[in-house]
Amino acid sequence: MQSSIPSEYLPDEADGPDYVHAVPEVHYPRQINVAEELVDRHVREGQGNNVAVYFEDQTISYAELQEAINRMGNTLLDLGVEPGDRVVVRFPNRPEAVVSCLAAQKIGAVALPSMKLLRAAELEHIINNAEATTVVVYDDLLEEVENALPNLETVEDVVVADRNGIDHNHHDYDELLDDASADLDAYETERDDLALMLYTSGTTGEPKGAIHTHQNLLASADTYARYCLEPTEEDVFGGNPPLPFAYGYGDLVTFPLRFGASTSLVEDATPGDLLAAIDSHGISVLCSIPTAFNQILSKYPDGPEEYDVSSLRVGASAGEPLTPTTFESFKDEYGIDLLDGIGTTEMLHIFISHRHDEEIDPSATGFPVPGYECKIVDPETGEECDRGEAGLLAVRGPTGIEYWNRPEKQANAVRDNWSYPGDIFVQREDGRFEYKSRNDDLIISSGYNIPGPEVEAVIEEHDSVGEVAVVGSPDEERGAIVKAFVVAADGVSPEDNLIEEIQNHVKDTLAPYKYPREVEFVHELPRTETGKIRRIELRKREEEKKA
Repeated sequence: MQSSIPSEYLPDEADGPDYVHAVPEVHYPRQINVAEELVDRHVREGQGNNVAVYFEDQTISYAELQEAINRMGNTLLDLGVEPGDRVVVRFPNRPEAVVSCLAAQKIGAVALPSMKLLRAAELEHIINNAEATTVVVYDDLLEEVENALPNLETVEDVVVADRNGIDHNHHDYDELLDDASADLDAYETERDDLALMLYTSGTTGEPKGAIHTHQNLLASADTYARYCLEPTEEDVFGGNPPLPFAYGYGDLVTFPLRFGASTSLVEDATPGDLLAAIDSHGISVLCSIPTAFNQILSKYPDGPEEYDVSSLRVGASAGEPLTPTTFESFKDEYGIDLLDGIGTTEMLHIFISHRHDEEIDPSATGFPVPGYECKIVDPETGEECDRGEAGLLAVRGPTGIEYWNRPEKQANAVRDNWSYPGDIFVQREDGRFEYKSRNDDLIISSGYNIPGPEVEAVIEEHDSVGEVAVVGSPDEERGAIVKAFVVAADGVSPEDNLIEEIQNHVKDTLAPYKYPREVEFVHELPRTETGKIRRIELRKREEEKKA
């Protein structure tokens, strides 16, 4: 491991995951560099003129991307960045973000993409925890960095990409790149050297740093993308997951570049922006979250007629469970399957899904991605459950859970070298895995275990419901009751009879004890920047109300 990383910040072998390399593509040579594999290799093999990045009306070839990465890499070296140093990269989905992350990795440093909505206090925690030395930032996102700067203990340099004319006294991104050499050999990183740090979005507490190596990054592409999506050079990956979201980093950086394909980047994409990008960039693999797919359907009912969407061949969905309703509606309108997938920041990307060319059951997440194995265990005993019995999901494969300097979290997340992402699943008789809930989203009411997302999926079927979140609300008699927070569909006025309709629909579909005893209509649901519903905030609201 790189010398600038304190060994005590990394899990020891006993507390770390047992990496399994069950498919041939994830057996990598000891010395390998992810940036060289994703970009330099294609240039070397004659694909330098192929489009690597679409952004607005620009196209960036692989050769042009390589030159920008080399110049940025030399810039970081000139600033004193050393192998193993952490480099914060703070941008919306723009080419400079891709260049900066890959440049850091190419020189042996560790890229740390930062969510753009983070405030100064959050940045202070993450940057100090990571002991980052350098921040590369879009000028429109500079203010919170400057607010945090007096309390940043290890940052030596800030590099600003001037795009909006915001005054500052830091290094200028464009000037530094113009002055830097366009020639750069990749640092001789080993496959187990750190390449990427991603901080959890904090839906269940203080963000934790998840660490990933060069081979972890490549393995996420050589398992899920290779086997489930089957990309070719002709594909264009696009969508709106933020690049600092593990899902977005894979979809829009690692996957397309691994296969010599193209990525379509859209800054701060709305549903309309996504449709426009499908039309103009020829997106074939559309990656997003269920909320965005639903917004495309509701806000653009004539989307397939207004935009040329003929390039689409498959979609990927993660971040929240994809309901059968959304799956069927999107397939009816856009003619493609949406592959639901479960993945986490800690595991880097999707490890359970369907493959695009197999029979897809939208009521299940799918099968273990080739290269991974999964089992369901009893949370109390650790014994493997029978098929059809709900329990905690355990996973192992070529990626696993490793935290930066969080030994207590590490001990909880990895047991007997299996990674425990914290999800409740059932493995069906046919081998498919069916998602029930996050472990902390399980509602225990009168002794019954009720998965909130299962109730959500049924409520969402009602035509008058736009969005829904289900949590447990404290109750003296039952311990907790099921409560649904509902955003009414456009044009629907919430009335008492709608509450009764929703309750009866759940009773008619699920075991009656699972119906929401309380329904509250809200204008919007609290969400993280990645689009995940912050159920922890709803639970806290209920606890305070009933305290």
